[in-house]
Amino acid sequence: MNPIALLPPPLRAVAEIVLTLVVAAAIAFIAQAYIVKPYRVPTGSMIPTLQPGDRVIADRLTLDFRDPARGEIIVFHPPICRGDHNSEGACDTNDLSLRAGASSQTFIKRVVGLPGETIWARHGSVWVKSPGQRAHRLSEPYLHGRRTASFPHTVIPQKCYFMMGDNRSQSDDSRMWGCEPRGDMIGIARVRYWPLDRIGLL
Repeated sequence: MNPIALLPPPLRAVAEIVLTLVVAAAIAFIAQAYIVKPYRVPTGSMIPTLQPGDRVIADRLTLDFRDPARGEIIVFHPPICRGDHNSEGACDTNDLSLRAGASSQTFIKRVVGLPGETIWARHGSVWVKSPGQRAHRLSEPYLHGRRTASFPHTVIPQKCYFMMGDNRSQSDDSRMWGCEPRGDMIGIARVRYWPLDRIGLL
């Protein structure tokens, strides 16, 4: 027996509305905790793909079943270090021995280097080399022809990823603070939903 059906009509209507709101709130909470969550892009580090103030939906579920792929845009907590850090609390050094956990801040960058690879930039392009394979230059169409400043050969540890912004000259990323631990990744940015004139898949 439905207890709401036993109520007088005015109370029944109120009870149905309250129940609907409670169920909707519970669904929204579960969705944000485990499935999708909105994020605001804080800086210009991902220009032109994302502009400051853009709002995106991050898929939190996929990374429970597989690792990130090169080229995907990831929302994550950057590493913090003992001593050196920037204004957002992230490391200012790529010395992994100084790591002291993850920042409460959220960054959004693109996966460029994968665990076990060696990554570097020369002549304006990023190169990667997997163990036992030949080095190759990455195709990065999202840069729209802009060049990447040279940086030295860096070996990416296991369970770590080399993250970079698309706006390479204005991005605080793995070139400064080192690799991003797999466990501190939140989700894959899938959709830009704001501003309305730029809604679309990423």
